Amino acid sequence: MGYVPPPTPQHGLEEGPVLLKDGRTALLRRATKKDLPLFVEFLRRLSPASLRMRFFSPISPEKAAELLLSAKPEEEKVTLVVLAGEPPRIVATGEYVRVKGEDTAEVAFLVEDAYQGKGLGTLLLERLALLAAKRGVRRFQAFVLAENKQMLSVFQESGFQVRAHREGGEVEVEFGILMEEKAAERFEWREKVSTLASLHPFFFPRGVAVVGASRDPESIGYRVLENLIFGRFQGPVFPVNEAIGKEGGTVGPLLAYPDLEAVPGPVDLVVVAVPKERVLEALEAAGRRGARGAIVLTTGFAPKEAQALAEKARRLGMRLLGPGSLGLVHTHPGVRLAAGLAPLPKEGVLAISSQSGTLGRAVMAYAEGMGLGVSSFVSLGAKADLSSNDLLQFWEEDERTGVILLYLEGFGNPRRFSRLARRIGKKKPILAVHPSRDLLVRALFAQAGVVRASGLEEAFDVAALLASGRLPENGRVRLVSNASGPSNLALEALREGGLEVEHVDLGSEAREEDFRKALEEALGGEAGSVFLLYVPMAFAREEEVARLVREARTEKLLLACFMGQDGPRARLLGQAVLYRFPESAAIALARAWAYRRWREEPLLFPDFQDLRLEEARRLLEGKKALSPEEAKALLQAFGLPLGEGEGLYLKLHAAPHPLFGPVLTLLLPTPLGDQALGLRLTPLTEGDARELLKPLEGRADLEAYKELVLRVSRLLEEFPQVERLALELSGPRVAAFTISLRAD
Repeated sequence: MGYVPPPTPQHGLEEGPVLLKDGRTALLRRATKKDLPLFVEFLRRLSPASLRMRFFSPISPEKAAELLLSAKPEEEKVTLVVLAGEPPRIVATGEYVRVKGEDTAEVAFLVEDAYQGKGLGTLLLERLALLAAKRGVRRFQAFVLAENKQMLSVFQESGFQVRAHREGGEVEVEFGILMEEKAAERFEWREKVSTLASLHPFFFPRGVAVVGASRDPESIGYRVLENLIFGRFQGPVFPVNEAIGKEGGTVGPLLAYPDLEAVPGPVDLVVVAVPKERVLEALEAAGRRGARGAIVLTTGFAPKEAQALAEKARRLGMRLLGPGSLGLVHTHPGVRLAAGLAPLPKEGVLAISSQSGTLGRAVMAYAEGMGLGVSSFVSLGAKADLSSNDLLQFWEEDERTGVILLYLEGFGNPRRFSRLARRIGKKKPILAVHPSRDLLVRALFAQAGVVRASGLEEAFDVAALLASGRLPENGRVRLVSNASGPSNLALEALREGGLEVEHVDLGSEAREEDFRKALEEALGGEAGSVFLLYVPMAFAREEEVARLVREARTEKLLLACFMGQDGPRARLLGQAVLYRFPESAAIALARAWAYRRWREEPLLFPDFQDLRLEEARRLLEGKKALSPEEAKALLQAFGLPLGEGEGLYLKLHAAPHPLFGPVLTLLLPTPLGDQALGLRLTPLTEGDARELLKPLEGRADLEAYKELVLRVSRLLEEFPQVERLALELSGPRVAAFTISLRAD
């Protein structure tokens, strides 16, 4: 079994928003002495049974609060709290305590009665384990009353290898907390369950209220109602307009209500289309009404103002899409939801997320013109809360979604995105368009298996191909054509994409029968993909060649290009995808083949049995800088070969990035300066290391270099306090080095 990188939460490990198992929102943070009144108030709300389960004997709330917030001088103690509601109150707390220097800590939890069974004990255990492991703790132990079945279940189902020993009425539980595959899978499963529950009100609302509904056809509120009605949403729609509602009037065919409290039916989702100064009031009303999701269409919020809205929504138990969102559509026949300014599109397999609302609407129109249907579309707007990372987890489980298309302008948590995309991309393709040409973004996409498109047109060229549900069976493609010029364009693009081409040139006088025979032979051949390129030459009629393509039945990936046609760059034609330009088709096929190769590559982070992690941890503990001898000892603890070797002279540098984390760069020294050969983001898989070293193919023994790179990647992941690392390589050995530690 390989190395298992520790899970990456969407927000901070010890401070930030969290989701309960039922999808409701809360806030996690470290406890401080100032929290004493909150602790007392929390403990007073607990039942005597809950207090006894935690403290084993009767205790006053005041005394219990002091115990929870105190620590002895010789102890290291970390206490986390979960807060919910408005105003925020503590609903759960967890802690670990260890004698300084020891590798075992005692862990304990306490959850308010009303919040038990919502996954808070598991969440606190996961976070405490990740924090403790970073600080050198290797094992947790806990003492639990035998009758406390719920807490014992938290430990048993955590994914850690738990040993339990009962003595009298107590059970001693002990387990290692270094992340293994089962524990990591449980973390990801819990995150997914909570995320899906929080998104359910957006994609499957029982009822939708439109705050700011209007009779003015030019208003946003009118257009939102129009889309909900004309899209035939399968649930009640409630227009909210204070003036019209007080008169008992209607907006269109629907009875209006003066406020959300007056709405009689279920309201899971609230669409907010009011002026900026009234948005906060609308969110508060939605929270009081018990809504679970809010879509804020209103624009004009500065980043800090948008974050303040999201924090308010979380305290009210809601998730927020926007502000500045165009809305959300879900074409599921049992829902038919168009909650925003975009009408309901044709149903299909393409899921789309866009930070730009206007661009997103244009994208849906383009997809419809190509004959591509949409499973759902989400306009993120300012993405103060809901992000593409949330949506990826929904689309991972959505059986109607076959291809995911993301238009990204920035990343909130790229390391979390990478982890999700690696997992989800093994099941269904993720296409991404990012306006930046940043090499870090390219590395992120390449490592995560995301199909990067240089623009929206290329994205749809590839999406049309992937939407067929087929991938190239192998790296060979049979190109059947009747014109040499366009064929050369296709050949060059196919070969650049790593495909082996079997070219059948029918000549400019080819007739329908020639195309038919060549197509039949190609579909029955060994090539994994077939590409038919037709240029009108007055010998073969276009409609007859198109009929051959449209009526072809095959399990292979079938592409065609008819030069000179009007319409979209790519569209569906039977089981084939028809392109206007040969290089568009060739590039799309090359992208699909690259995705197929990545998908079949095992997602393996190698482990090394000779790593001396404890030695390295003791070496770094409490240090702000390392002496040359200490730096050498650290590299040796990770098994890096030191000294002069035979082979190329290279440099391997590691530097931090505030969003992307550690970045590894391979450099070739030249008289004109260091030339960058490639970069990758940690942690690296074996495939990532091979790609980083690809420029060295044929010039060096890549296996030895690959192991060195993977060991360095592991060092950076295990010890984030190593901020910068510069290695000079003489062959696959470290001839010189410098290591810098983080100042904090």
